[in-house]
Amino acid sequence: MVTRIHAKRIVTPEGVISGYVYFNGDKITAVGEGALPFDREIEAGEGYVLPGLCDLHTHGAMGFDFCECDREGALAAIALHLRHGTTCILPTVTSSTFERTYAALEMMESVMRDPVFGKCIAGVHLEGPYFSPEQSGAQDKNLITPPKKEDYIRLVERFGHIIKRWDYAPERDEGGEFCAYLSAHGILPSAGHTNAIYDDMQTARAKGCRLITHFYSCTSTITRDHGFRRLGVVECGYLWDDMYIEIIADGKHLPPELLQMIFKLKPNDKICLVTDSLKVAGTSERFSSVGTTRCVIEDGVCKLLDRSAFAGSIATTDRLLRVCVREAGLDVASAVKMGAQNPAALLGLDKGRLQAGFDADILITDDTFTPKTVFVLGKEMNA
Repeated sequence: MVTRIHAKRIVTPEGVISGYVYFNGDKITAVGEGALPFDREIEAGEGYVLPGLCDLHTHGAMGFDFCECDREGALAAIALHLRHGTTCILPTVTSSTFERTYAALEMMESVMRDPVFGKCIAGVHLEGPYFSPEQSGAQDKNLITPPKKEDYIRLVERFGHIIKRWDYAPERDEGGEFCAYLSAHGILPSAGHTNAIYDDMQTARAKGCRLITHFYSCTSTITRDHGFRRLGVVECGYLWDDMYIEIIADGKHLPPELLQMIFKLKPNDKICLVTDSLKVAGTSERFSSVGTTRCVIEDGVCKLLDRSAFAGSIATTDRLLRVCVREAGLDVASAVKMGAQNPAALLGLDKGRLQAGFDADILITDDTFTPKTVFVLGKEMNA
């Protein structure tokens, strides 16, 4: 059955157009002004029609953390993000013990088989524990280690089919061995929670690292060694046009003026919007935790109890669009590209574009980007 969506504002890779989006089954069949045969029509009115958003980095929602919760909790968290426009998600498992990481991956493997919400999950994201203690942020320092070969080989041999991304500190990966292992097994290495300098990042890039985790958060910048300046992770992100960066565009981790600078300096096809949302997303809780680290929620963001740093966000992907467009002045097409097309392309998925042949992950919003109707693979979702 062919469904046609009529809208005045359809966000395509080429820009915002007026016309129609057609889909049949799980694929988009046509986008444009031309009238084609259809079986049913949806009128989008004054709102936007855009590709479903893709979140590469989220720890949970509705009080459930993907590292700790059971299957039902994970499904509730995914449903919350779906209601806010995230049709493709990488649930994040934060730094933990080997045993808890193994258990979390087993749980997510079960969740991915769910006949409804499992279709939204592109894989699992491991954030740590192979990080820099100095850049641990809200991660538990007691769990931070250099790469442990026996551990990561066991995890990849058992769960390599669902692990799609793994964050690590390049300076702790001697010779790039861990990074090369991930790349060889089809897992995206990402530099995060790191004090790496240019040489470390060069090695990581050569071994397959293509992403920088939450740019400007727990990432090194220029340092001096006996007067000689050394580039850090931030500068490498700008220097290399082929390096993707993810940004927590909640307006708190990165204020609008810093977002404007990033948009000015970095090619817009290498920027991915992420929430890095914690389990308190979608709740009214004032206090929470990230693993064993306690935090407080105020001013629209999650902070460490002593207010010395942020611990993570409470954002959903629709909020990221609003911040980019309304506060940072980014054009709608570019914001949607960063929130949908770029992360999907990074994962090698046929998603993130309103274009014939791509998955019918489609979002209809009002003029504030608040979702009204969500389709995943052509099926209207009632989260």
